[in-house]
Amino acid sequence: MLAWRTMMNIKATLTYFGRSSVRVVSASGFTVYFDPYAPGDYSMPADLVLVTHGHGDHNAVNLVSMKPAGLVLAPRGAVGGCDYQTIHEGGVVQVGTVSVRAVAAYNKNHDRASCVGYVVDLGGLVVYHAGDTSYIPEMALLAGYGIDYALLPTDGFYNMDGIEAARCAQAVQARVAVAIHSSKDQLYSAANAARLVYKHALAPAPGTSFEM
Repeated sequence: MLAWRTMMNIKATLTYFGRSSVRVVSASGFTVYFDPYAPGDYSMPADLVLVTHGHGDHNAVNLVSMKPAGLVLAPRGAVGGCDYQTIHEGGVVQVGTVSVRAVAAYNKNHDRASCVGYVVDLGGLVVYHAGDTSYIPEMALLAGYGIDYALLPTDGFYNMDGIEAARCAQAVQARVAVAIHSSKDQLYSAANAARLVYKHALAPAPGTSFEM
């Protein structure tokens, strides 16, 4: 845990499963899964499941246990076999005290019309999951959201590499940059993740949890 965070009365836990799959649990127990796919413990019931796009390594919603009022958000056509609410770039959804904003995500391998990233405000702790993307100019527009943690792909094949991801972290003015989707075809590449160099950077291995 970083020193600047110890000064704040906001605690949450992030668990990285691998690929782009992440679980965040707020201090109040609000549970969000991003891009379920990688093996891990999905038994903690979800308040929100956020799918960035329809590729099969991002949308395995069936893995997640849902709360009775749990909500799945995804671009149209990105999820099959379950009920979900569609969201597209610019869309905002409020779930209690938690707000979800869908933002631009795209590159030569990912169409802007069918992909999004998410900025999630968990009552004061702001998490940005970039989805599958490279650096895009729209990221500068996110600097005003007070992003604490930016989760950024670093595979350097389908998306940007760690060096470009650091540019994205700077553009959104994140407090901490976290390397995800670090391999072309595996759950994790330590070498690729380590290329994300930023003032506060993390490169968690699959199965790692840390306090935010």
